[in-house]
Amino acid sequence: MDSRLQIQLESFLQTVRASALKFATYRCGDEDAALDLLQEAMIGFVDSAEGFPEDAWKNLFYKILQRRITDRFRKNQWRNRLAKMFSLSQKDDEDEPMFEPADHELGEHRYDAGQLHQRYEQALHALPDRQREAYLLRQWQQLSVKQVAEIMECSEGSVKTHLSRAMTNLKLALGDWIDD
Repeated sequence: MDSRLQIQLESFLQTVRASALKFATYRCGDEDAALDLLQEAMIGFVDSAEGFPEDAWKNLFYKILQRRITDRFRKNQWRNRLAKMFSLSQKDDEDEPMFEPADHELGEHRYDAGQLHQRYEQALHALPDRQREAYLLRQWQQLSVKQVAEIMECSEGSVKTHLSRAMTNLKLALGDWIDD
């Protein structure tokens, strides 16, 4: 690999590192695991990026990161099944979380930004995986619906559905904490 390409790759990875770490942390719920996944994705990206134009790198990188996250979930599901079979774990399978409207009122009481941020983080973490993934890629990473569909390996219509449901669930979870 020539030094010019190496510098471009390093610069690209520096620009996406923080947001990709946040994305991976939200997806897997564990910052240490997210750091490992991010490192693996960066290595995989560097190995693959040479054959792609620079304007396709962001899409390629998130596709690689998403596959690493999916692989981790599959491995964990397999481990959980084995643990259940051998009675090592009594943990029930998790259903999609149900969202309840917020039960507080703004009225005279004002909430500070820290409280809103905490509530938002909880609501985001409670989203089903595919909804959270679509939301983070589209809203946070500013990828197009087409790019998100490619990364998530689904149709653009599915991305729009996941995104719409995520927005509805976030609005329900945050209730009066947000303005219309």
